[in-house]
Amino acid sequence: MTHQPYDDRREPARLADILAADETHPTFGRQVMNGISGLLVLMVTGVLILLLVLWKSP
Repeated sequence: MTHQPYDDRREPARLADILAADETHPTFGRQVMNGISGLLVLMVTGVLILLLVLWKSP
């Protein structure tokens, strides 16, 4: 096939992580806490917008 030499030089399909020398992977507990805190921020923002809309409605 004509594309075979180009396909051999192409990067692999999966993405490789690029980590800095001082970067570490977050622990499972840290990931859970980040997820929960992000969810709470989104929920509070949604409730505030809902209350603002209800307060301004006739």
